Amino acid sequence: MKKHKIIRRKMYNLLLCLFLIILAACGGILAFSKTYSYSFHIIDENNMRPMSSTIRELSLTITSSTTMDDVASKLYAEGFIGNKFWFKLESKLYSYDDCLIPGTYHIASTMTNVEMLKLFTTIPKAEDEVQFTIPEGFSVLQIANRLDDKNIVSKEDFLDAINNKTFDYPFLRDLPENTQYRLEGYLFPDTYTIHKGASAEEIIMMMLNRFAEISSRYTQYLYSSNYTLYDILTIASIIEREAKLDEERATISGVIYNRLNNEMPLQMCSTVQYAMEKRKVTLTSEDLTVDSPYNTYLYSGLPVGPICCPGENALEAAFIPEENDFFYFVLKNSSEGSHAFSSTAEEHASYKAQYKQSQDVNFID
Repeated sequence: MKKHKIIRRKMYNLLLCLFLIILAACGGILAFSKTYSYSFHIIDENNMRPMSSTIRELSLTITSSTTMDDVASKLYAEGFIGNKFWFKLESKLYSYDDCLIPGTYHIASTMTNVEMLKLFTTIPKAEDEVQFTIPEGFSVLQIANRLDDKNIVSKEDFLDAINNKTFDYPFLRDLPENTQYRLEGYLFPDTYTIHKGASAEEIIMMMLNRFAEISSRYTQYLYSSNYTLYDILTIASIIEREAKLDEERATISGVIYNRLNNEMPLQMCSTVQYAMEKRKVTLTSEDLTVDSPYNTYLYSGLPVGPICCPGENALEAAFIPEENDFFYFVLKNSSEGSHAFSSTAEEHASYKAQYKQSQDVNFID
């Protein structure tokens, strides 16, 4: 009898051990499943964040008292990271956690966690930076070619970002769809310093920020104008292409406004040049009939959009035109780029006769 009790007790103990083992295994599987699900959610959440085609920028200031938790909270609140825990974990894994460098940083929403962490914790070296200059009057295509020639970013990547990415700036809302390049006119010409390996989006945002800075100086003139910022930017781009001398920019601007306000076709050769595949020294009568919404000989009013990226002098002239009674101008001196301005068609014809039209690249007929 005693022997049976011992056997029974061993059986109970064995069953209890098996039950505990099974319970532990189920608990382990459940814990692993939840941990895996949580980890996968974090990674998936973080990886999905940069896939939006709308590119935003955040200005983030780091001081000597800023912690990595502060940075993660700010980035998460602004939607620039998908998960604070994952961001802080990466900062520890890559030993960035205690290396924040005070300063103000401009961050693109397409940057990865590691790219942002590296930016916040690395003092740039001269050999890690590259400088490039975009002259006044360059078109988007010319900018793309220059960046490609300097091996800063490929032409294809730059134009893809221009045409297929949306940049979150108030002045870029409701742009027309039938323009040659969506951001034509907005990439402000200047000398820029960028880190090697910068993306096309980062470069574009740097140029858009500069445009926002410069154009904001003329806000009061915009409020008092009957034209939109897009119209004025288009006018500025024409001035940039037509004027060779700074002192003539405001005068040419006055001519443009005079013709627009009197419902006269602009007839600017620079707009026809933009519509053509290659610029020509002299336009022919046939060139002036090219069917394009940029052709101001064929279509009245302003072209569908800017024809280049104007500098501040041209922008200022477009915002503050000279008040005059001129409706025409024609090249007067090709060596210095000066023009002869006139109020009547007869006077204009006289000036044209003095300078052969076949040699003129900036005439209004």
